[in-house]
Amino acid sequence: MDPYERLGISRTSSNKELDKAYEEKLMAYPEESEERTEIERAYVVIKYERKQKQKRNKRGVGIVSLLLIAGITGGAYYYWGMEEDVVAKKSNEPKSNATFVIGEEEAKEDEKKESTSKEKGKTKEDMNLEESYEQISDISEIFFRELEDALTDRTVKGLSVSTSTYNQGFQKSLNDLINGGYIFDGELTINDIPQSDIVIKGDQATVKVTVDYSSRSYQPYFHERPDPSTIVWQLDLTKSEQDWLVTNRTSLSDSAKGRGMEVRQSVKDDIISTINDHASEWKSAYESMDTSYFTLYREPDYLARQQSYYNSLEKRGVYWEGYFDSIEYSPSSIKISENATDLSATIEAISYYVGDYYDEDDSLVEEDPGDNVPFRYHLKYDLNQEQWFIKSTEQLSSFSVNDAERY
Repeated sequence: MDPYERLGISRTSSNKELDKAYEEKLMAYPEESEERTEIERAYVVIKYERKQKQKRNKRGVGIVSLLLIAGITGGAYYYWGMEEDVVAKKSNEPKSNATFVIGEEEAKEDEKKESTSKEKGKTKEDMNLEESYEQISDISEIFFRELEDALTDRTVKGLSVSTSTYNQGFQKSLNDLINGGYIFDGELTINDIPQSDIVIKGDQATVKVTVDYSSRSYQPYFHERPDPSTIVWQLDLTKSEQDWLVTNRTSLSDSAKGRGMEVRQSVKDDIISTINDHASEWKSAYESMDTSYFTLYREPDYLARQQSYYNSLEKRGVYWEGYFDSIEYSPSSIKISENATDLSATIEAISYYVGDYYDEDDSLVEEDPGDNVPFRYHLKYDLNQEQWFIKSTEQLSSFSVNDAERY
């Protein structure tokens, strides 16, 4: 939402009206509420915009003032000359009484000279540089305040101090998080930015900003809410007309690096359950010779191979009868990968069946050899259906780690 709309004022409202609206809005919401935080951000953005506009207006007034002074100067000479004549004529008149402290006038004059000397010592370039330091510091704080909203709402619509190129690239990252089911429900706290962390070279600048995160983006199905952490970012900025804009953001250090987020045990349990359910479906499909029983392994090639085998059994007049017993799996073989849009996993497991082959006369044709071999299952999580599905399998000679358990 536009910051002016959030505070219920127009762009032509006075600063007094702005402050009044701000105070009224604050009183309407409790501290640390989401609404109050948004109101505070809107106020900061408006104050910054008006501060920048005021600076630009002052530059224009300064130029006009110089022109007016140049026009008045000629008349001033004549006026000052007349004053000198008057003083000369009245020099014999008695002077009015005056009291003063000896040396005070001299001291004031010295102060004026010193102040003037300092002002003269500052070049226009120095003053522009100081102004740039202040602008970049303000913009960096606004950028991360707006970034918090962008992470929460998963949109860059509220980013006002970064380039369109940056915003487009960041939106793609946010889209990946949306597709992966990631959320952000934390807050960002920007540390004070010392001038030594700001480097300006012409129309380009970099600034180092330390930001505390109360939480990070996370997939609630996979993880608990992450612990707080701190990231040191480098912002690259470029000057566009009178304003500095963020063009890039690079992580310099991250207190959470290497710590990671542990996957919930419930996720691993779901993966094991998926393999177990598939093994049960395999038994039903085998008995009925119908691949429609498969709901968790839907790859066309797999289904085609299974149906081809069923067809060969039917031609021979042979069927299988038995039951599914259990699965054996390796806990340490469960690997889960998070690439935002691709939540995948692998697990090693053996499915155990008890049964034999019979002909149409229900006579035993052959016993099931019972070759119990492990398979590595590759799975993918479907966010919309909230279900793991098997993508492919590969036969193994044995478990990669000897830690198998029964399910």
